[in-house]
Amino acid sequence: MNRRIERADELSQQATLALEGIKILDLARLGPGPHSSQILADFGADIIKLEPPSKGGNELTMPRVIRRNTRSIVLNLKREEGREIVRKLVSQVDVVVEGFRPGVAKRLGMDYESLCEIKPDIICVSLTGFGQKGPYSQVVGHDLNYQSLAGIVHLTGPKDGSPYIPGNAIADDAGGIAAALAITMALLTKERTGVGQYVDMAMTDTLLTMMLLNIDECVETGVSPTRGETMLTGAFPFYNIYECKDGKYLSVGAIEPWFWENLCKLLGREDFIEPQRPEPEVCQERIAAFREIFLTKTRDQWVDELMLEDTCVTPIYSLDEVAADPHFRERGSIVDAENLGPDAKTQVGMIFQMSKTPGSIRRAAPDTGEDTHTILRELGYDEGEIVALAEKAGSQ
Repeated sequence: MNRRIERADELSQQATLALEGIKILDLARLGPGPHSSQILADFGADIIKLEPPSKGGNELTMPRVIRRNTRSIVLNLKREEGREIVRKLVSQVDVVVEGFRPGVAKRLGMDYESLCEIKPDIICVSLTGFGQKGPYSQVVGHDLNYQSLAGIVHLTGPKDGSPYIPGNAIADDAGGIAAALAITMALLTKERTGVGQYVDMAMTDTLLTMMLLNIDECVETGVSPTRGETMLTGAFPFYNIYECKDGKYLSVGAIEPWFWENLCKLLGREDFIEPQRPEPEVCQERIAAFREIFLTKTRDQWVDELMLEDTCVTPIYSLDEVAADPHFRERGSIVDAENLGPDAKTQVGMIFQMSKTPGSIRRAAPDTGEDTHTILRELGYDEGEIVALAEKAGSQ
């Protein structure tokens, strides 16, 4: 216990990063891989992103902002020179992350069993859409496909219309957060036991975890929820979206009876307070009444009147409004990374705030292969070897 207290005191004095000293080799170019790497790098992990040689600009790439705080090396894993460098890298890292289709890593000699021969306590994380086993393991897909199979798209959109495409890459983003969590859990286990492990992480599994309440309701009632007919999809006036006079929108999430009561009183509709969950026909009448009320003032007028009055009312922001919001600015959730020089720009800050080991934006996103020579030097290659290896291992 005393040693833990001493370590806590040391941390507070040194203001170190939470994952300082952790080294991760990231082979996953798309999907949750880059998002996971950014989160871990923000909190101090040394992320080496291994990237393939360019195919003439036709390959899919992730935006630069999601590569901050990382380093980049270009290697061709189809060439023995590239695979030999990877083996040396594996011997020096704590975690290897890959996003190949199941079976590809084994063909490249990058599967968990092969990596364990190089470093017995390695942690290996495979990121895919559907996981390493099951009927869909070899099915190709992107975010919309994963959301569709998890039931998210089915519940998105109007009651009497077609499903809508959700506005962000939920599978990629949530998958990245889940992957970062899995990696930190595996690192904690390794610290306690000295043993590494293999992590099979499927984006669809993450989405199913996010849908657990809906799935539980379906199992309990035997009825599959339909968009527009559940609380979370707009069946009730207290949890809904309303247009305002200026064409902008408000969200209302007054689930608790006391918040609902506050809202009804401020809108002059005390007669709506009880019952809060009437029959569907009455709900539609009340939703229509609220729609007429909210159309009498602009969105920001309603925000001024309602948002701070315990009503669970907030504006629906456009993204430029998100970036300018004073709350996000004060918390550092949105930051201007002025320390990055020419690359300085407004971007999303840390995913959470830590009092002793806060994350930070320390480095702009690297150009592809920018750190190849530096990383090869760290592996012990001399300058002549570096030039020859970079040419061979980094070419098509």
